Amino acid sequence: MANANIAFSKETLRHFAKLVELTKQPTQELAERLFKEAIDREMEDFLVSKISDERDVEGAETIDLEDIKWD
Repeated sequence: MANANIAFSKETLRHFAKLVELTKQPTQELAERLFKEAIDREMEDFLVSKISDERDVEGAETIDLEDIKWD
């Protein structure tokens, strides 16, 4: 396991401490899980945005939401 020093605002640390207390999870374990989830979500958002940008070409056919048959 590698070490990292990260500074957070007092408010963020207060919320994190409350979450540790409520979940009764070890601080390190909870911090690592939350940090990993945040990274995964950011990566997913970035990739979806990149795909969207690649597909957003001028003159491309568009479909109105009302015209989609969902069944």
